[in-house]
Amino acid sequence: MGSELSIYVHIPYCLQRCRYCDFTTFEQSEILPPDQYVNWILQEIRNRRHLWPQSQIATLYFGGGTPSLIAAELILSICEELAKAGFNFTTGSERTIEINPATLSEEKINLYLKAGINRFSVGAQTFDDALLKMCGRKHSADDTRETLKLLRNYDLNYSFDLLFALPGQTLDGLRRDLDEVARFQPPHLSAYCLTVPDSHPMSLGRPPEDAQIQMFDMIEDRLRQSGLNKYEISNFAKPGFESRHNLAYWRDTDYWGLGLSSHSYSRRFSEHGLRFWNPKVPAEFGVQSQKTGGSFTEILPTNQYEALELNEALTDYSHMFLRTMSGLPEEALRNRFAPDVVQRLLPRLNGLVTRQLLQFQEGSWRLTPQGQLISNKVFEELTFLKADLAPGRLTAAL
Repeated sequence: MGSELSIYVHIPYCLQRCRYCDFTTFEQSEILPPDQYVNWILQEIRNRRHLWPQSQIATLYFGGGTPSLIAAELILSICEELAKAGFNFTTGSERTIEINPATLSEEKINLYLKAGINRFSVGAQTFDDALLKMCGRKHSADDTRETLKLLRNYDLNYSFDLLFALPGQTLDGLRRDLDEVARFQPPHLSAYCLTVPDSHPMSLGRPPEDAQIQMFDMIEDRLRQSGLNKYEISNFAKPGFESRHNLAYWRDTDYWGLGLSSHSYSRRFSEHGLRFWNPKVPAEFGVQSQKTGGSFTEILPTNQYEALELNEALTDYSHMFLRTMSGLPEEALRNRFAPDVVQRLLPRLNGLVTRQLLQFQEGSWRLTPQGQLISNKVFEELTFLKADLAPGRLTAAL
């Protein structure tokens, strides 16, 4: 049995560019036709498959952008190409596609099911039409309701994206959103606090920080009442419905990003891990998708990959695990890094425990409720420079 791999496929087409979005996406009329873009992805699969020998797909995720905006047959063709390339799916593999309200139909659902899709992520954001318009979204609250009814009629597994702390949004407005969410009972919900620079137009009129904290507390309380437990800083799920794809990111496992601007990570190519990524410019991605070679250095230019230093690997590992409510397991930490490296980390972890920002429970360090509120500051204190791991050359445990 081969190693497990998670695959992300980026579909950059959108009906509109949302005012808060900083992903590599385009209005559908601005770039090449979707069939040409997907053809580049198929070439990328063929030309880079050899880099992942004996790997089985544990999770497959179509993100964007709005994958449900392009023809469902194109999504199916990517799944078929992965099969032709020799990839097998693990038993019970998770296969997700992001959809926007008003872009889903029964015909598309049936084609997605044929492709093996078994999880849908709905970019609803809010049920407030005025806030949707202010965000630049083209769908309406009624579109969201119809999409959720369709998913429920098919008894499909899905996640709901909720955006909060929007300009002009009140606690009562958020409460109304949560009332609607409760009526549909999604098995998973991602709650994202709007994050934009101070100079951004959408930074004006946002709820003050204390109101934002009240909003997140309200979200957590209401979702708990609906049976959705918090398992990551921004994610809630009924037991067994956690996003396995996102957990792969947070648990230091290999993932391969296909398509424009997609990022990948693996420990098989470098002692402490290798990060690599595709270009953001469509024409450049099209050229690179056709390149063949035996290694990354033959396929990618040097500005598209980096071998992690030990301090970077330790930083990433600490941050990612601590995002989850299960925390950073001591056993996994000791298996991943050499004893002298762990000894450099322990004083920082224990100092955060003393300050009640972390707690050590059931063999893991976990963020306390207070630590969750200021998690960025906790992560800052668990960010390592080369000098922090001197003297001597330290190596990661294999």
